[in-house]
Amino acid sequence: MQNKINYKKIKKIGLVVKPDIDLTKEILYLKNILAKRKVELLYLKEQNANLKICELDDLFKKSDLIISLGGDGTLISLCRKAYEYQKPILGIHAGNLGFLTNLTMEKAENFFNDFFEGKFKIETPFMLELTLQDKKNQIISKNAFNDIVFYKKSNMSMANIKVYHKEKMFNQYFGDGLIISSPAGSTAYNLSANGPIVYTLAQVFILTPICSHSLTQRPIILPKGFEFEIGAKDCTFCIDGQEKFKVNDFKNIKIGLGEKSVTFIYPNDRDYFQILKEKLNWGN
Repeated sequence: MQNKINYKKIKKIGLVVKPDIDLTKEILYLKNILAKRKVELLYLKEQNANLKICELDDLFKKSDLIISLGGDGTLISLCRKAYEYQKPILGIHAGNLGFLTNLTMEKAENFFNDFFEGKFKIETPFMLELTLQDKKNQIISKNAFNDIVFYKKSNMSMANIKVYHKEKMFNQYFGDGLIISSPAGSTAYNLSANGPIVYTLAQVFILTPICSHSLTQRPIILPKGFEFEIGAKDCTFCIDGQEKFKVNDFKNIKIGLGEKSVTFIYPNDRDYFQILKEKLNWGN
């Protein structure tokens, strides 16, 4: 798997940090670590760190890999661009330990010593793909790392969401909404709605009802290659908790697991199940 990342030819690394927090010390520390290896650190936004500043798209175009400095939210916000440009991401957490960002700044120098010797792990989880057809018949493509959530328009209403496969309705959901989750997103909103935990690299995705009005409506796991259409009125849907749309603005909404994945770089000692155990207090 490591042959997908040519670590010997990395010359520029892009850095995106969690907004509204002063991480100047950490930024300069990373800059010094990489400078020893003649690797240039490019920065998305001015933060008095004396780095070359780029716009987001330009950052992805120029960089050989991207560092996300923050929490899981910062990392997830970059996944859609990483998917688009097919650039790997390394998450370094600044704050609480996350599911995705388990490398600490204290271990950064040792990690890069290993990384530039080819000693690292990569994971390539698949993302959800969303194809929208608007009222002018224009096609809009989106992707989601965690989930796409359909929910009712107001507290006074009830969502009525129909799911079609090959033009046949296979389910209808009445309640507060519906979560379509990737395996990586199964430990996010899906988990709080009593959806199953699915191993990050599984080639499946999950449909989980939110507060269903029927006790028989349960989460369902569907395979890669299964594509469905959503029919709903007066509902809103949100991609990764960051982009919102109105269902009524589109003639057609199709969702499935994408053909491409996003690439994460991890230390060799990353243990997915140990992280689950720590975050979910298993065995305690």
